[in-house]
Amino acid sequence: MDLNNKNILLIEDDKHIFELIKAMLKIYDINLIHKIDGISGLKEALANDFDLILLDIMLPLKDGWEVCRELMRKDVNTPIIMLTAKAEEADKVLGLELGADDYVTKPFSPRELTARIKAVLRRFDKTSPSHRGKEELKIPELDLKIDLKGYNIYIKNNKVNLAPKEFELLTFIARNSNQAFSRKELLQKLWSHDNHRDTRTIDEHIKRLRKKLKKADIKYQPIKTVWGVGYKFEIME
Repeated sequence: MDLNNKNILLIEDDKHIFELIKAMLKIYDINLIHKIDGISGLKEALANDFDLILLDIMLPLKDGWEVCRELMRKDVNTPIIMLTAKAEEADKVLGLELGADDYVTKPFSPRELTARIKAVLRRFDKTSPSHRGKEELKIPELDLKIDLKGYNIYIKNNKVNLAPKEFELLTFIARNSNQAFSRKELLQKLWSHDNHRDTRTIDEHIKRLRKKLKKADIKYQPIKTVWGVGYKFEIME
């Protein structure tokens, strides 16, 4: 993944972390915008387009969780990597539940953060080979259309806003409808860079997807739990 010409927003109040990330990205032609509090960071994220947001949790004025909530509320689908000094599992799960796409626990090495950034951007690069060729997937039984090129989904011609990783998960299981996948298989497919991620990550994303599909008044819930295995996308005749 080429990081050149990417626009990245860093919302972080720790000067040392900022200097570390700035030095780390110096070798790339990156437009790095830095904000030191949650309010100014949120304003910047809403006003401009970014390829990625690096979001600290413990921020002045408005914490990272609140920023993440507001971005999801405003339907901003920019990938988010949470930066947290907290290693507790509950904090990581909360970030994922709010719509973050990945997290890095401080202290982190420049190599680790660079790898995470590349992995997230690679998954959601609209010009990558995975997005070429067929531009949409239609499931008429559900009045569902997945716009592979635009990274959007529509139910009854109404747009449903998904976080990038939610889109990837839905697209994968929909393309392989009626086939059951274990949580481990889904992790390997969508989070291949992170061998230590808990399988409950899948459960959290499935829960969010089901909630959004239900809110969009889909004909029936296509994401089924296969007990003892995992999940499948089931199309009913």
